Amino acid sequence: MAAFYIISGDDDFARKRRVRELCSSLCGNPEPEEDETVEIIAGDDQSVKPDEMAAAFVESLRTPPFLCERKIIWMRHHPDLDLLLAEKCSQAYAELFSLLSSPLPPEVDVIIDGPGVDRRRSKVKELKNAGAEIEICTAAKATDKAAAENKREIINNFCRKNGKRLTPDAQQYLLEVVGGDSGTLTNELEKLNCYTGNAPEITLADCQAIISRTQEALNWEFTGAVVENNRAKALLTLSKLLSQKENGMEIRMLYSLSNEYQRLIQTRLAMKQLNVSRANPNTFSTLPPDVKERFPDNPLLKMHPYRAFKTCEAAMRFSGNMLAEKLTAIRDANRALVSGGGDNRILLEQLVCKLCK
Repeated sequence: MAAFYIISGDDDFARKRRVRELCSSLCGNPEPEEDETVEIIAGDDQSVKPDEMAAAFVESLRTPPFLCERKIIWMRHHPDLDLLLAEKCSQAYAELFSLLSSPLPPEVDVIIDGPGVDRRRSKVKELKNAGAEIEICTAAKATDKAAAENKREIINNFCRKNGKRLTPDAQQYLLEVVGGDSGTLTNELEKLNCYTGNAPEITLADCQAIISRTQEALNWEFTGAVVENNRAKALLTLSKLLSQKENGMEIRMLYSLSNEYQRLIQTRLAMKQLNVSRANPNTFSTLPPDVKERFPDNPLLKMHPYRAFKTCEAAMRFSGNMLAEKLTAIRDANRALVSGGGDNRILLEQLVCKLCK
């Protein structure tokens, strides 16, 4: 029976990696482009028009294998599969869809990859009924609740593969400053692997030394410096951020600061719920077994024990009144920025000095 796969989604790196793994598995060759049983329709060739790709695919589907028992047809990196799945498509794609939604020749395996597959389309259901297996590789969004879990899985797979471990603060740094694209995170991890060499552990200092100086990384450093009352570092990082001249940068910085202080308030409440007045490195690894059952939504119990300790350590440096004052200062700065009543840089520098007393 023919194998039929469609790999789609907006995470280009994950999609292209998955489709290569799949094609290699089917042909038994780690370099599928060089395998004689693999026939490639180059969807990533910008000199070829989409209808010409579809026509080439149709011709390949109608041509039996030559000098081999089976063949694999791979539509490689098609620019937009909505051209195939739209209710109204060109004649070339209509003909291709007709062939794909009918039983495929038993001696032909088909792989298609590219963005643009919407599972809700009726044509997708027809392809699934014809035997297509569809996988969607989606880039984790910052607002996605599963974003951190997706990143942790990539980090854990990297650690297992390379015999490394990340310190809790290093892992948290990667989770917060690297975007949702799996390719970016994988690339940063490979850089860390080369940078640390034979060392079994990757530390926060390693991450800060080698991770690309993205806007997210600088914002993370800025927020951390302010919360740690490190005025000099906060002002220096503020200058670097503002030099990027990104629209809305100032508001995003205030948003990050507000979130961090609110998180510290929530930490103090979580500590009170657990009856933890002071934390040490062993506090959360030695809690009674029934605590998680009694407080399943407590945020500290969902963290790595060391990370929970460091979070509590930061929260205990501020009283409730101090945190309220800092949030009020951020609110006032936000109002001043939105009203346009002064120079943004001066307003932010004044805020930093006020927060880092």
